[in-house]
Amino acid sequence: AQAFATFQVDDRWVEYGQSDIRQLVQLMRSRRSCRSYQERKVPRELLEDLVRVAITAPSGTNSQKWSFTLLPDRSAVLALGEMIGEYFRQLNKLARKTLLRKALKAIGKPALDDYYHRYADTVAEALREWEQTGRERLFHGAPAVIVVGSRPGASCPAEDALLASQNLLLGAHCMGLGTCLVGFAVTALQQDPKIKSGLGIPADEKIYAVIALGYPDAIYQRPAGRRMPTVRIFES
Repeated sequence: AQAFATFQVDDRWVEYGQSDIRQLVQLMRSRRSCRSYQERKVPRELLEDLVRVAITAPSGTNSQKWSFTLLPDRSAVLALGEMIGEYFRQLNKLARKTLLRKALKAIGKPALDDYYHRYADTVAEALREWEQTGRERLFHGAPAVIVVGSRPGASCPAEDALLASQNLLLGAHCMGLGTCLVGFAVTALQQDPKIKSGLGIPADEKIYAVIALGYPDAIYQRPAGRRMPTVRIFES
């Protein structure tokens, strides 16, 4: 059994129907993206316990090929932020080349044009703010980050990593931590191999989630609402 450093756990298997679904749903509804953190450092043993919580998730063919890269302090988080910022500076330069965008779109590659119209201005504004005031919008001042990926050999690498990430998010809430998934960081790590190398992540690992976390400096009044999903029923 996995040993946890910051809490004790009952190793007995919980029988079907013997957990409190009301408490589980309340926890899942209460977890929200946190964008305001205290400067207080997250203990490394707590981050390591969150990894142990994460890997209680299922994995395809039980491959368990997850990888977790821990950035345990603010200086490491800012170093990653600067690498990601440089990636988006270069991407914005490319996105401003109108002929290039149109040419790529004409051959069925609209990603750069989509980025230009949806995100380039917001990213440029965030980069200017960081350079001029030191305020960073990427990790929202979080004192720690966990990068979740998958090593070669997994049959369902993306699903495995994201299931583990959900476990980590819920575990963090129980342990008094706020979290936020950072999609822009995932994009940069997937597209720029220099960033992975800078973090010591092997080139053959794929990244699927980047999680900012720390002690929250925010109180929420209620759980977040949810729109009705698309639901289909097929009966033969």
